[in-house]
Amino acid sequence: MKLTNRKLAFEHSYKNFTIKAFWGDEPDAEIIILKDNKKFRVFSYPAYKVFNLAAHFEDIVEGELENSDRGYRIAGSTGLGGCIMPRPIEREDNE
Repeated sequence: MKLTNRKLAFEHSYKNFTIKAFWGDEPDAEIIILKDNKKFRVFSYPAYKVFNLAAHFEDIVEGELENSDRGYRIAGSTGLGGCIMPRPIEREDNE
């Protein structure tokens, strides 16, 4: 995934984790999660729902610490019993 007109949507930190969300002209945003300032996860996520990741970042971190996807499920809930989960992507650059 290569975003055109890539811009930082938000950056948020909790404990030793930081999330950075980028969006551009595509319908999906690019999400980078750092742990101890090193890349931990890189994935795409629907841009319209990206702020749910910020709102539930503490849940996501606590889930990661428990080796659980619980926080992602909370952030991705559709409210109708469904869930939008992150889609891992490979980065072409080192950012």
